[in-house]
Amino acid sequence: MSLPFNKEHLAPLQRFVELCTANPQMLHLPDLAFVKNFIEHFGGKVPMQAAGDPPSMEVPMQPSNDEPEKMESESDAESELELDMTNVLEPDNDPPQKMGNPTVEPTEEEIAEAQSKRSEAVSAFSEKDYEKAIKLYTEAITLNPHAALLYAKRGQVFLEIKKPNACIRDCDRALELNPDSAAAHKFRGRANQLLGNFEEAATDLRLACKFDFDEQADEWLREVTPNGFVNLRVQKSSPNFSCE
Repeated sequence: MSLPFNKEHLAPLQRFVELCTANPQMLHLPDLAFVKNFIEHFGGKVPMQAAGDPPSMEVPMQPSNDEPEKMESESDAESELELDMTNVLEPDNDPPQKMGNPTVEPTEEEIAEAQSKRSEAVSAFSEKDYEKAIKLYTEAITLNPHAALLYAKRGQVFLEIKKPNACIRDCDRALELNPDSAAAHKFRGRANQLLGNFEEAATDLRLACKFDFDEQADEWLREVTPNGFVNLRVQKSSPNFSCE
């Protein structure tokens, strides 16, 4: 995906973000209400304005290059940048699930049978018989290994039984077959969220909403976006961070 504006606009945008970070009270200025609304739309929070203290555009003095100072200790920075790990799971380390043979060209009869297996799998999923649903989706995948949705839907079942890595493997295959699969981006995004991979999760969930807006995907995106911002700030503060 390309930038929606010229690269020379990035420098002033970065400076503006730095100003807001240094003095978040400025986001309460009426002229910047749209920025505040944008942050809160994705679950962010702008610090409350102190009573009787009007927002100011004044920015704290930066240390000179001749006398560099450490603005805050590492422990202070870590206390401010806290990730919400409430729903993060231990990774599943099962052997990879059976995938279809990409060199097989299914017949019309096999495609029809795969569709029948998928319908049975959907029924099993709705009845919360997840093991049966996985078995049926696997049989359908064997019959028609080129159907991206079959992998994405099996990935959804793996999510239900707390196996996010298995879900990611299925969604990776689905996206190899169809890069625009909203379902695969949605379920892979959720799986990465459950593994604590918040930036990857946010990217996938945004794409899912872009390709086919889904209220659940949008809800998950709202959950994960603040953690994605925190992850990025932590990485940028790291001496090993690189934008290459």
